[in-house]
Amino acid sequence: MKKEIIVEFSGGIDSLYAAHFLIKEYERVHLLTFNKGYMHFGLKTNRTNVDLLKKLHGEDRFVYEIINIRDIFKEMAVKSFKETSKNYGNEVAWCVPCRASMAIGSIIYALENEISEFTDGANWEQAPDGEKLLVTADNYPEFLESVKNFAKEYNVHYLPVLYDLNTRQERRDELVKLGAKIDFNSMDRKKKSLLDVFDRDFYSRVQPICLSGYIVHWKRNFFNVKEDVTPEKVIKSIKPKLDVVGKKVIEAYFEEKRLNLEDILSRRN
Repeated sequence: MKKEIIVEFSGGIDSLYAAHFLIKEYERVHLLTFNKGYMHFGLKTNRTNVDLLKKLHGEDRFVYEIINIRDIFKEMAVKSFKETSKNYGNEVAWCVPCRASMAIGSIIYALENEISEFTDGANWEQAPDGEKLLVTADNYPEFLESVKNFAKEYNVHYLPVLYDLNTRQERRDELVKLGAKIDFNSMDRKKKSLLDVFDRDFYSRVQPICLSGYIVHWKRNFFNVKEDVTPEKVIKSIKPKLDVVGKKVIEAYFEEKRLNLEDILSRRN
């Protein structure tokens, strides 16, 4: 197996730092930016930070691709959104299966390209707790463990390398020193406001913007209301989707490509 790794790459603080950190250990890092569709804009804005990585570490050390996962996301989230939202809330119905769809996309890419490992920007500081507001449930350790176990069934290893590595502030500071561009909404600001939309820097981006996700979090973003989400809700919702829908999506992908999934998996053993 190649000494290469996949990074689910938005170009923001965490995925950018992961790529910068991991290139010291791997021959090549594959930067995958996923297009889930559904008001997902600015997919190429992260090229600025891709170019920085290549400048710092070498042009041939990185592979950058935009991967379309609209069909995967449709199966994992869109078709069941109304029911899942009713039972578990909007974030669990939209954002959590989005992250799971990225994991499925990473697994498929790993199987096709003989890569054994993938990671992302998951970190403890963005996992919900009793105090923090601007966080997402796909940073719960329980969710990441579900992804890890699902990927293991395909002999692909998910490694949340950043989770306890350092702090987001330390990552942000180091990246800025290296010359990285950081989005306005990712800077260390105490409070976000609707008035931000009148700041010109608000629109200068180096990572994609998920407008649908912003709308899904309307209570949080417009009224500072914390999401009613727990690890138990996340797992109860996402595990059956991975086990049933996720498996069907992967099988269907390789059938359509006329590739024998069993043969691919046996070679990986």
